[in-house]
Amino acid sequence: MEGWEEWQREYRFGVLLIFPPDPVRTIVNELRRRYDPRSHSYCTAHISLTVPATNAIDADQWRILERVASQWEPVVIEYGPLKVYEGHNGVTLAIEPGAKLDLLRQELEAVSPFANAPPRRWPFSPHMTIAEFVTMEQRQEIVQALEGRDLRGSFKCQWLSYALPDMAFRFTERRRLFLGGDTRGD
Repeated sequence: MEGWEEWQREYRFGVLLIFPPDPVRTIVNELRRRYDPRSHSYCTAHISLTVPATNAIDADQWRILERVASQWEPVVIEYGPLKVYEGHNGVTLAIEPGAKLDLLRQELEAVSPFANAPPRRWPFSPHMTIAEFVTMEQRQEIVQALEGRDLRGSFKCQWLSYALPDMAFRFTERRRLFLGGDTRGD
C-alpha cells in the first residue's frame, strides 16, 4: 500500500461490484480510457455495490455472503442515460432498478465482512462511472461530447464480483457471488 492515498487504503480488503458483460464493458471502458484514464487505471467499468470490506474475507464470511446472494434472483440491469450529480464533477450512466439494488446492498452490508464499516459518504445511488477525476469544465465538455450517443441498454446480472486492489491499486475480480445460488453463470 506504499504510495496509496488515504481514501485508497479503505479499499484494501476489497468491495463487491457488478462488472457488466461485453459489449457494455468494452463500450464503457473505451469512454473511461478516453475521458478519465486515472479512474480507468484503477478499475474497469463497474457498478459499485457495497462499501469496502472491513477485513479480509475468510471462508466462513464468504459462505455467509453466498447465502445472502443465493436468496436473490438474477437482476436485469438497465443502464443510461448520462447522469451527473449536483456538486460532483463526475459523469455517469444511471442504473436501474435502483431500489432493488439498494435492498441487495443493505442485506450484503448487514453481514460480518462489512461490520463496523464507516458510514457511506453519500447515499447509495447506483451508477456506472465514465469519469470522476475531472473538473467541472471537463465534465461539461464530456456531457456535450456524448449528448448524441445512445448510451442505454440492459444486461442480466447473474453474479456479484468480489474485487480486490493489487499493490498498484488496480482492482480485479477475485471471486463471484452467484445470485440465486447458480454457480454456472449461464
